[in-house]
Amino acid sequence: MDVNSWLEEILPKYDRLTDSVTSIARSLLEENNIEYLSITGRTKEKKNINEKITRKGYNNPQKQLTDISGIRIILFIESDTIKVSNIIKSSFSIDDENSINKDESLSSNEVGYRSVHYVCDLGPQRENLPEFAGLKGLKFEFQIRTVLQHAWAELAHDRSYKFRSALPKEIQRRLYLHAGLLEIADKGFSEIANEIDLYSKKISEQYESGNLDIEINSISLTEFAESWAKENKYPLKQMSQSTNFTELIRELRGFAINKIGDIRDIIPHKYAEEANKLQIKSNIFGLIRDWMIIKDIDKLKKEIKTNWVISDPDFEFPEQELYKKLSSPENYKKIIEYALREHVSDDEDEGDS
Repeated sequence: MDVNSWLEEILPKYDRLTDSVTSIARSLLEENNIEYLSITGRTKEKKNINEKITRKGYNNPQKQLTDISGIRIILFIESDTIKVSNIIKSSFSIDDENSINKDESLSSNEVGYRSVHYVCDLGPQRENLPEFAGLKGLKFEFQIRTVLQHAWAELAHDRSYKFRSALPKEIQRRLYLHAGLLEIADKGFSEIANEIDLYSKKISEQYESGNLDIEINSISLTEFAESWAKENKYPLKQMSQSTNFTELIRELRGFAINKIGDIRDIIPHKYAEEANKLQIKSNIFGLIRDWMIIKDIDKLKKEIKTNWVISDPDFEFPEQELYKKLSSPENYKKIIEYALREHVSDDEDEGDS
């Protein structure tokens, strides 16, 4: 078969394949709670395919070309590459002969390009489904890298001409020293991520045993709030893992709360019951700040000097009703005073702009 005619016929199918596998990969990682920087797919253009056929001397390109469709997965930490590799192995048919772990191919005294490559097809469970009609047996390639592996690949291979050619010996040596530093950092971040997971597990076990003598930090605070919400059937809203808890922890310390166990002293009696009646849902910030507002609004606003605004009593009725039910009369009066003052101030600022 004429190669150009074959490509004209097959490339639209590979376009469909690329889009389908990219979507499947994204769903698989999200279902398994694996964070990633990006998942991108590309289908090689005809001119690039012809160039590779010539460069490689392929005499049977229909079988020898395995990367017309390519999907690149960029992860944050190295240990996740193993998890993603296992997901791919269990979800697609792997062509072991053409798949490679570039990391394993490096000698013990070498550093350089590191990435896992899997050549796959859709496999028997998917290829006969109607949405994949015409894609049976077509190969595609996964590239799995960390952010730092990707940075090195981009510098040394894909884009920058400065690093491609044979360099003077001293410059080449320094280049590979820095590549080694990237590899060390990659492994270091992976180890730290593992330590965080172990710490989270330890905190969870301490909660279950009733030990709340735990330092307040973003991990322990999240574990406590989620545990409290589950125990009290409170619909806690999820937050991004990148959320910064520094300001909230500062506010808690202003209440002389330095240990997780101390938080219990400011949780209003029947808070979950009343909040659920009023159908109030909040995230960790809103939940814990509600407890502090109900406990002592003056401390928050005068001593700790928070910069967020209290619920507007003219519009946010459920929140104000909750404060009224659970605060002392004196504290509730001050909550209203602060709320009115802050919202009048906001209105005046808008009028000036």
